[in-house]
Amino acid sequence: MHRLLTKMWLSDVGLTFLLVVLFLQIFVFFPLTDTVFGKILVNTLSLLIVISGVMTVIGTHIWAKLVVALAVLNLGTRSLGYLHHDLDLDTLNALMSVLFAGLLMWVILIQVFREGPVNAHRIAGSVAAYLLIGFVWGEAYLIVALQTDMAFSFPQTVLFEDSHGLQDKLLYFSFITLTSVGYGDIIPVHPFAQRLAMLEALIGQLFPAILLARLVSLEIESRQERRKAGQDPS
Repeated sequence: MHRLLTKMWLSDVGLTFLLVVLFLQIFVFFPLTDTVFGKILVNTLSLLIVISGVMTVIGTHIWAKLVVALAVLNLGTRSLGYLHHDLDLDTLNALMSVLFAGLLMWVILIQVFREGPVNAHRIAGSVAAYLLIGFVWGEAYLIVALQTDMAFSFPQTVLFEDSHGLQDKLLYFSFITLTSVGYGDIIPVHPFAQRLAMLEALIGQLFPAILLARLVSLEIESRQERRKAGQDPS
């Protein structure tokens, strides 16, 4: 399994595959993980992708050991949290999710911005990084909501039996904020939650513009290098 994931990272095709996996996880699998086994399965898949990406791109034993140790800790605490709901465990799991999603986004952007022509796979990788921004902020909102009462104002009809239901709603709020849609059904009330929402909305506007400019620059540089190579007999 690890060899397959490592091979995925060594090719641009892997970025498209990763986008498909993230899309399925966020928009299909996540809302359907009502069982403990389903939750652990989805989380394990995510950790395997992160570990393989860090080990392939960074390639140092220290990073590899650190990421594997954190992954084992995350699986243990998350499995325990699924079996026994606890506020501190849920907060720790959300923090770990932010860490691993941030690592994955960093590794993806390294692959997207490496030298070479810009193709559809790299564009898919940039979209995957954009999705991860929404996921990271959703987990950050969850941390605030778990640690602060009434951090968000929800519709009166919404009731949460556990943190998973709250996580699902805040993930929805995150992507609505990231894309500046803003339906107004969920409102950040706590000042820290409001600042997080402001920052996400700002990133949601700046990230596509900066990313597009960088990809265009890489494509221009790649074409110039190919043109020079074609004119140089050596």
